[in-house]
Amino acid sequence: MNANLVKAGVAALWTYGGRGIGLLWTVALIAQLGIADYGQYAMAFALAAIIAAPLDHPFGVRSIRIDEPDYLAERTTRALLGGALIVLGLCVIEVSYIAWFALVVAGGEMAFNAFKSRALRDGHPDVTQRMDTARQTSSIVLASAYLFLVAEPTLLVASLLYVSPYLVIAVAALVQAKVARPAIPGSWREMSLLFSENLANAVYIQGDVLLLGYLTDSTIAGYYSVASVTAWAVAFIGQSFGHTFHEKLRDAGGLVSAGPALGHTVVLASAAGSLLLLSGIGLFFTSAPSEIAGALVVMSFFVVMRVMNYVFTTILYLQHRDRTRVLAAATLAPLKMVLILCLFPLGAVGAAIASVVTDAVLLVWFTRALYREPVKEEVPT
Repeated sequence: MNANLVKAGVAALWTYGGRGIGLLWTVALIAQLGIADYGQYAMAFALAAIIAAPLDHPFGVRSIRIDEPDYLAERTTRALLGGALIVLGLCVIEVSYIAWFALVVAGGEMAFNAFKSRALRDGHPDVTQRMDTARQTSSIVLASAYLFLVAEPTLLVASLLYVSPYLVIAVAALVQAKVARPAIPGSWREMSLLFSENLANAVYIQGDVLLLGYLTDSTIAGYYSVASVTAWAVAFIGQSFGHTFHEKLRDAGGLVSAGPALGHTVVLASAAGSLLLLSGIGLFFTSAPSEIAGALVVMSFFVVMRVMNYVFTTILYLQHRDRTRVLAAATLAPLKMVLILCLFPLGAVGAAIASVVTDAVLLVWFTRALYREPVKEEVPT
């Protein structure tokens, strides 16, 4: 248990370091290029996540629960698909900034995920997060140096420098993948379930900011985005903690008893939520906008439930209970959008309340699935 917590904590620290560097990169972009160029960058990055996440999800889930030969074959396909997206993106560089940047980042992330999948498969999220932070830092250092050393920098050149580490990673991933022939990640049924799950999750995670901005304005969306990004970052320790149990859960066929003890998960979730709660309360005594402080306070309850949901999701992955997760994601993504439609007059706090309500429903859903319902989907598809 202590070793799992240490690895989860190290992974979270690497992630938080990456988040801090990302914040500095945001400030640099706005300062040197202006808010309009940053808006294009942000939209392209959001599109990249929507492209990459559903495509990569079947590979990611299966990489932690299948046998070695299948894993190696699917890792090859994962790397090839990432490389193909990068090439496609570079081919449309003259057509659309948002399209080319989104495709290259999406492909780069897929190739990178293939490259670091061994460490994640073996239950070492601290290693994968260190690699993530190293990639992000190299991208930001290269692009930021250009922004501050050139008299009239452009978004195109800055973005090309930002994605250049992905090109190196893609080559390394393809070389690594030469040990096995490519194979698709499971049956068409399993792929469609996992693809649908992550597409719904992408809407769940990013759709709220877009919808709130459409219903109000970019300022309100910005307030909520700060609170949301912070809450997801703090809650990430739950995912790291769950990932440290991959090997034990896989060897035990996904038995709940092989994963984290429920009491330990609750304590970790409460500690993470308390951290954000105190931060939000503290902001009320500063010059920060009160709407951000209020949203952070509300989102502290989201953090408690999200930490637990991250752990429960890991167990459900190893139980092959894809249908349970897909149905939950497909239900809660539109529910969250409906709640925001109802609560948007409350601004960022209203969106935060929507996040809390939907993650509370998800927690009840997953708790029942793991502790009250008989497992009917554990047979690999």
